[in-house]
Amino acid sequence: MIRSFINRRVAIAIAALPLLLATGVSTLSQRNNNPTDKEPPVRQLLQLPGKLISEAKATRPSTDLNLTGYRVEEVRLPRSLTMEIRGQQVVVDKAWRVTVQGGPFPVRALPAVVWIDDQIVGNGIENETLSQITAITFDSSLIREGGVVSISYGEDKETRRRLPQGLQFKQGGGN
Repeated sequence: MIRSFINRRVAIAIAALPLLLATGVSTLSQRNNNPTDKEPPVRQLLQLPGKLISEAKATRPSTDLNLTGYRVEEVRLPRSLTMEIRGQQVVVDKAWRVTVQGGPFPVRALPAVVWIDDQIVGNGIENETLSQITAITFDSSLIREGGVVSISYGEDKETRRRLPQGLQFKQGGGN
């Protein structure tokens, strides 16, 4: 029975991987329309060192997703990029990595979506153990004191699960 359950999870993960990669990469990269600037690979943004901006850890897991906390990091890009943010072409030299911790997070047909307040940060990418989901944004206006981090599957605001602690910047943090 357990082997069957694990085999089903692996089969679902393998079937969903191409969809997650296709939708996650295009959404997370937020389309760079300037052909002379190449976007940094999402994998690189996930691995670059970051400066911790805000972090919260729950004493007890909350919601059915067992949310245990979040981490927001500022990541310096290896080169400036021209990105479209809120309909405007903007030159950026930083990105923000928002990681929700908990789980193990289920693999679903719809991608995990990370939010701050009512704004989508991006589609999340799960780590190998399904204990973290990370989204990348180039929009510094999303990273604000008191912002509430939440997660949903798909872009349905009504199904979001919120973390109880709002963003609190570390000394010298913020955008």
